[in-house]
Amino acid sequence: MNKLNYNSRGELIFAGHSLLDLAKKNKTPFYVYDLKGMLGQINQLKNAFMTPTHIHYAMKANSNPTLLKAFSKQKIGVDTVSIGEIKRALECNFKPTDILFSGVGKTEDELIFAIKKKIKQINVESPEELIRIGNLSKKLKIKTPLAIRLNPDVNPNTHPYITTGFRENKFGMDFSFLPEIKSILKKYSNSVFLHGVTLHIGSQLLDLEALEESLVKTIPLFNSLRAEGYPLKFFDVGGGLGISYKDYEIPPRITDYANLIDRHFSKTDIQVQIEPGRAIVGPFGVLVGQIQYIKTTEYKKFAIMNTGMNHLLRPALYGAYHKIAPIKFNKNTQNSSNLYDVVGPICESSDVIGKDRLLPKLRSNDYLAILDTGAYGFVMSSHYNLSLPPKELVLK
Repeated sequence: MNKLNYNSRGELIFAGHSLLDLAKKNKTPFYVYDLKGMLGQINQLKNAFMTPTHIHYAMKANSNPTLLKAFSKQKIGVDTVSIGEIKRALECNFKPTDILFSGVGKTEDELIFAIKKKIKQINVESPEELIRIGNLSKKLKIKTPLAIRLNPDVNPNTHPYITTGFRENKFGMDFSFLPEIKSILKKYSNSVFLHGVTLHIGSQLLDLEALEESLVKTIPLFNSLRAEGYPLKFFDVGGGLGISYKDYEIPPRITDYANLIDRHFSKTDIQVQIEPGRAIVGPFGVLVGQIQYIKTTEYKKFAIMNTGMNHLLRPALYGAYHKIAPIKFNKNTQNSSNLYDVVGPICESSDVIGKDRLLPKLRSNDYLAILDTGAYGFVMSSHYNLSLPPKELVLK
């Protein structure tokens, strides 16, 4: 939600609803989601590709059950990173064959659960993990489908905390691991089988250059593994498509993304898997909170909110930027503006939602909307300071 839309009464409109009306009916802070907008993104993705492409929504972006149940009706899958997410996906009507399991630190209990449920694919991140899966599958007498996650050593030019395909990252395996991986696969050939290769180079990608580089590096390896007899069927290009948090940020269009995939795969029999998360849900969520106090010092004006890093961690963790807007313009103050640090109530100096923001003159009890918080918002919230979680509202 990047374009601010106010009605004739000066109320900020989101998904056809006045946020002020919602704030009067629901105690703040709360997240509000535009389900129709999210489903629209899914439909765009479903219709964009010439290549057979399987969408697996990255659940870590937003695991709200109402959203997941709606997504499951769209005949897409999910990418999960914990036993909790696998269980949530099953509870929300995804089938085991819809589920991918990623993550670098899968425990024995998590793997046993995934193997017993016979999920679609476990993405293997290291030789030791592959050995663990082989032993567990042998013990359970279940042949488990796998993909190996490769680290193509590309720089996606995003925040260092959300890069995942560079040589210094903990994720995936560079090509030097392959001889060891092949040896382990041979040892456990009766218990596991390799049917795919997977990549994920980072999150909040604002151009496709690094993804193209990773495909150019990895597709020949995929083909060589096939030539050696491995029954490879799926090539998973990961997720990471960015959104526009700032006006000058122009993320890739879905059509550009689809054209890239089709250029590399449309003339093959390879089935592509993609794992979008932020691009589906990010622009379609807003966090609404209320100003408790305006505090003016010799150096700063602070708008102190009833929500902060306990509900939206991204600004404190990454220095991430989110637009902030009043949900109603005050006629007496809308022509005057001030610089504010919009901050939360948590006892940490890093609890800053937005620094030096030019906003209309604010007063205590005014409501503010923090925009584009549909992804990595509620899912990263905490009970720090024993604070209460925000509500989640879904507009259908």
